[in-house]
Amino acid sequence: MYHCLVHFYFIGCSNDLIQTIRESTPPAQFTFQFEENHTLYEIPAHKADVIFADMQTVGPKELDRLFSYKKKEAELILLMDKDQIRELTSKELQDVSDLWTLPLTKGEISFRFSKWLQTYKTKKDLWLYQNYLETTINSVPHLIWYKDKDGVHQKVNTSFCKAVNKTMEQVEGRGHYYIWDIEPDEYAKGEFICMESEFEVMDKKETCIFDETVKIRDEMRQLETYKSPLFNLDGSVMGTVGVAVDVTQERLYEQMIIKNANTDFLTGLYNRRYVYQFVEEQAGKPLTLFYLDLDNFKAVNDRYGHQEGDRALLVTTQVLKECMPKDTIARIGGDEFLVVSIDPYTIPDITRTKNRIQQRLDQTFAADDHLKGLSASIGISHSEDGTVIMDSLIVEADVLMYQEKSRKKAASS
Repeated sequence: MYHCLVHFYFIGCSNDLIQTIRESTPPAQFTFQFEENHTLYEIPAHKADVIFADMQTVGPKELDRLFSYKKKEAELILLMDKDQIRELTSKELQDVSDLWTLPLTKGEISFRFSKWLQTYKTKKDLWLYQNYLETTINSVPHLIWYKDKDGVHQKVNTSFCKAVNKTMEQVEGRGHYYIWDIEPDEYAKGEFICMESEFEVMDKKETCIFDETVKIRDEMRQLETYKSPLFNLDGSVMGTVGVAVDVTQERLYEQMIIKNANTDFLTGLYNRRYVYQFVEEQAGKPLTLFYLDLDNFKAVNDRYGHQEGDRALLVTTQVLKECMPKDTIARIGGDEFLVVSIDPYTIPDITRTKNRIQQRLDQTFAADDHLKGLSASIGISHSEDGTVIMDSLIVEADVLMYQEKSRKKAASS
């Protein structure tokens, strides 16, 4: 995919060396350009990617100039005899890519150049793969990191840095506590499981998926993380690679969807669907149902409008929550409410609870000018062992509720 133009500059080199290299076949995606001089010139030296300098011709005194002219990333190959090589200082050797000992036959030149070219191409291929990696991980919105087996971050992507509000230089080479600004004691008592999951991945030696909570700035975020082990050449685990998807908003949406599916929009109470599901999960437990219907609710709507009718439902909701704080309360119709209790009620307990609810509602309604005409009728059904099916309990409570409502009407006429 990539294309590599290699500009060779020969200084004082033999015809055998120049001809051998010129006649070599470039690797795929490589193009060679050549320039040669008997002595050193600054401009061709500066633009060269690879410099071959025969120091028997050029002279050792030209080394300093050669070092100053060449590009920092350019390869410098010196051709020298053994005596010249021995005179090189350690500082000079730092700027030299390779040393070819003179004299060289054409076969030796071909062999040395072939080996050098193979290494040079490998470097360019590694650059390509590094470019692939950097571009890929830094273009995705998810957090990506590489750690050694001690949990030290070796490499992270741009999204990771944005999340922790630190630069790559600050992150790479550092551990979990520093990067996430968490004290060890805070980690120990919190919901964080990041480090433990790393150990699990390395122990299992396979990719694992986790739900993890991390503190990003001043808020807790929910991450779905995919972690895989990294292996050494000998097959031992040397660390992990992780990809984290921030699913905080998605989880909130999920919770909202579940809540909307199970609750009444106006009152926030559970709906009929949820109550049936809840009762099914209480198999074998005692169940008591309080079925409540507001009396004269239609009159409030007709006289004061639906806004006041809605307020009446909210007032009723609040009273039920105060009277039955531990129980499951639902709105199952327009002005119909259902309270499900799994406490082991006795008959006297049930009667006292019913009377307490009615008294609180009567007092609350009476104190409100627009709601003083309201009251509540309550029917009750009970199953001591939870074996009676829900529909039967509701029908029983509904019948008793309407009987009470009828008695009230008869008493008031």
